[in-house]
Amino acid sequence: MKRNLSALKKALQFGISGAVGGFAGNLITEPFMQRLTGSASFPDRVLSTARWFGLVGGGIATAIMLGYYYYIKGKPQFKQALKNGGVFGLIAGAISGAIAEAIYSGIGEGDNELLRVICWGIAGSLLGLGLAQRIPNLGALRGMGGGGVGGVLGGCLFILFAYNLSGTAGRLAGCAAIGFWIGIMLVVAETLFNKAWLVISYDTGANRTLTLGSEPITFGSDENLSIICIPNVSPLAMRFQLEAGRIVCENVDSGAVSYLRSGDQKKIGNCTITVGNSDLPAATSVQVPPATIAEKSAANSFTRSPFFLKLGSRVIPLTAGTQLFTSDIPSLKAIASNGVVATVNSRSSDELSLELTNLCDRAWWATDIQGDLKMVEPESALNLAVGTKIDFGEIDGEII
Repeated sequence: MKRNLSALKKALQFGISGAVGGFAGNLITEPFMQRLTGSASFPDRVLSTARWFGLVGGGIATAIMLGYYYYIKGKPQFKQALKNGGVFGLIAGAISGAIAEAIYSGIGEGDNELLRVICWGIAGSLLGLGLAQRIPNLGALRGMGGGGVGGVLGGCLFILFAYNLSGTAGRLAGCAAIGFWIGIMLVVAETLFNKAWLVISYDTGANRTLTLGSEPITFGSDENLSIICIPNVSPLAMRFQLEAGRIVCENVDSGAVSYLRSGDQKKIGNCTITVGNSDLPAATSVQVPPATIAEKSAANSFTRSPFFLKLGSRVIPLTAGTQLFTSDIPSLKAIASNGVVATVNSRSSDELSLELTNLCDRAWWATDIQGDLKMVEPESALNLAVGTKIDFGEIDGEII
């Protein structure tokens, strides 16, 4: 649900940005439009259309990149948007405009509106391909497909506006429509056909959705190193990436690497990151028969327990020999068939020297009272200490 709402917000933001860019790009060309449209020869028409849609394409690309930066960073990045959107958008727009005009003028007879719409689709697909080189993990095929469909839809509106409005007003409204639909369809293509994604939920209630792919999605406090900036953490704290169909999370500070499943969550700074993967089912708990949860259940006597594990409203005593089952922590899946996901072991005769051994099929993340983060791999152990917080995926625990 969060992903769908975030994707809708992203699509509208890209669409509105594209509309503004298309409007502004055409507005710049209007003083020269009579000269651009007055050419009679085939080469002049191609060159004129290339100049015109080059400026329109540059405006659309710059505005969409501005919307993208605002979406992921929460503030406008005008210089970066112009640098990464303006130049390539100008080139892509000019090339696509020239190709479209060459096709339309070369094989079109009279006012062939169907061919004109197809040409707008070609122009949109090339512009989408250019944007795919700037938006992480959008992908060339999704960029071309989304841009092409957006160009066709916007082209239909362009023709409608051209017939019902004056020349200038029709072109302005038409270019805005093209930019709007290219921006919308890029996000639609990205959302429908991506295999893995991150939903970033901030403590303020805001959500962001980013596609995972071969290009890493980075988190940290340094804007030059991180795509998503998180205050009060390391300059580059965490990196997510899709490798060979697996979602990889790297803790840059410790160098620890873990493989995540759909539904797994990570907490960093003021946001919670939820992983999604369309190829893998969400993590589910294993139902353990009551007879299996027998004499060594975690719900033993609270007497003489040096540590307790707090899981929401539940408090489980931890003593040497205590076993935790999938019924205690439903988000974990046991490696063995007995359903044990963790066990408490004694490191010495001192009852305070206890460790919690990971017996499930995924890593945990533990944060001690000083704020240091450690990954607890399967079959490795965590020394128990008061104040340590453990991320078990969908459930968080704390040692008290």
